[in-house]
Parts: sequence; structure tokens; C-alpha cells
Amino acid sequence: MSRRHRNGHMRGAKGRRKRLRMAAEQDGRCFYCRTRFADVLAEGTFDHFLPYALWRANARWNLVLACQACNEAKGDALPVGLLLLLWPLLDRTQLEVAA
Repeated sequence: MSRRHRNGHMRGAKGRRKRLRMAAEQDGRCFYCRTRFADVLAEGTFDHFLPYALWRANARWNLVLACQACNEAKGDALPVGLLLLLWPLLDRTQLEVAA
């Protein structure tokens, strides 16, 4: 795992600013379960929408705020909605890796 990918790269003032900006864009809610954060700085975790293991991008477009439970449950899997969109384009071996 690269140094930039570890959680530590978004701690401190830079991480707080990014969390607050993303919380404003997401209405202060978890991207997956839509539960409102009581304190986004304490509860909001960064999640790669397209798993880092599948698409090595730390770009802003690939990050969302999620609660700890949703972030851990998703892990390295593709979000179900995206998987359904890609279903016709993937062959059997790619689907086994994505699931």
C-alpha cells in the first residue's frame, strides 16, 4: 500500500477541510446508508467509491464520506448500483473478482 493511500494522508487541517467540504456536498450524511453524522469530523470516514484495489486513484471524484460501519461493510467490493451498470460489460472472471 502506498504512503499516500494510508489513512494518515488525510489527517490534520487538510483532512478536516476535506471532510467538511465533502459533508456539505453530501448533506452531512453517509454516502451509503444516508444516516446523518452528528459530528462529521469524528464519525465521517473517507471511502474510495471505486475500490483502491481495483482502480488506483486517490482523486477527489473517487472519494466519498461514509460511516465506519458502511465503510467496513463495503470493503474492496464495487457498490451494487455500479456493479449492475457494468454487469453486461464484464465477463465471468471479472465478476468473481468484483463480488
